[in-house]
Amino acid sequence: MVVTKKATKNSSRRAVWVYLFAVVVAITTVALIAAGALVTSTKSGDAIPDWPTSYGALVPQQLVGGILYEWAHRAIAGITALLVLALTILLTFSPAPKWLKGLSWFALLAVIAQAILGGLRVLVVSHEKVQAAAIAITDAPHPDALRIAFAVAHATLAQIVLGLAFAIALFTKPIDREGNLLASKKLSFRLNGFTALALVITTLIFAQLLFGALMRHNDAGLIIPDFPTSFGKLFPDFGNLPFDPNNPQRMTYDEFAFKVAIHFAHRLNGFLIAILIGVLFWMATVKDQIAKPLRQLTLVKFALVVIQVFLGGLAIWTSLSVPITVAHVAIGATLLGLSILTICHIVLGETKFEQIAKVAET
Repeated sequence: MVVTKKATKNSSRRAVWVYLFAVVVAITTVALIAAGALVTSTKSGDAIPDWPTSYGALVPQQLVGGILYEWAHRAIAGITALLVLALTILLTFSPAPKWLKGLSWFALLAVIAQAILGGLRVLVVSHEKVQAAAIAITDAPHPDALRIAFAVAHATLAQIVLGLAFAIALFTKPIDREGNLLASKKLSFRLNGFTALALVITTLIFAQLLFGALMRHNDAGLIIPDFPTSFGKLFPDFGNLPFDPNNPQRMTYDEFAFKVAIHFAHRLNGFLIAILIGVLFWMATVKDQIAKPLRQLTLVKFALVVIQVFLGGLAIWTSLSVPITVAHVAIGATLLGLSILTICHIVLGETKFEQIAKVAET
């Protein structure tokens, strides 16, 4: 009996440490996305022309300005990759269900792919052979189009890694003293109004982050200079936009209209997300069958989305202040992670909600 109790205690302790480690991975992923926003906001993406080295070394001799920002981004990316690798190994040799182990391996592959895309984003600008090969394969009209494509794909994959990290962190949570995980081989899913709305919100947030990446990499963050109006109106007049033909960027009217469309889509989708999260929070409050942890999760999302809308306006009013922009991106990534957690909670089913509540009370 003593051996059994000791084994149970050790198993419980290992489960707690794996869970805490998974939480650290999720937090680091948010930090990685924020670091990427810092690089984009300061236009430091091309500060280091080689990859995976930095000026031919692991650490460049001068860590100043854009070089510092880009190298820090790479350093955080490397740490994140190592943490995901370690988490994958831990789960592989743990009693976790096979599907959770597979989820961790998928996250590891996604991190590796993201690193490669980040490297291609750098080399397609600075390396002539890589640039020529990429243009020949994709038939892109200009290297800048490839730069934007790789950058947006890099950002998109980062959001996928973030969602996987948040999901793994939740599923590795212990639910009893024996060290059993919240993850279960049998998951339930019932489509109702609350579930459908949660799925729609998650999809819209993912699209919102893509709009944001497109906007940043196309330098369209200030193409609409006022907020919450757009050129003084509720909706911009796309047939008669205030275009300056002598603009210093030498944009054509079509290019200007494209950037305005991206920016306005980001705004409109952001307002829609805020409204829907408010509705989701209201539904979680009035429905008795919604468990307490899920209600708390929707409350946090509602509070964050209010802050997010304010930060979006503040970014315009401060002409894309770097700290404001980075905070805006970081909260957007966190909202996606919390939305993924909402879906995971729903998939776990009401029984699991009750188990979480009991553990929280004890």
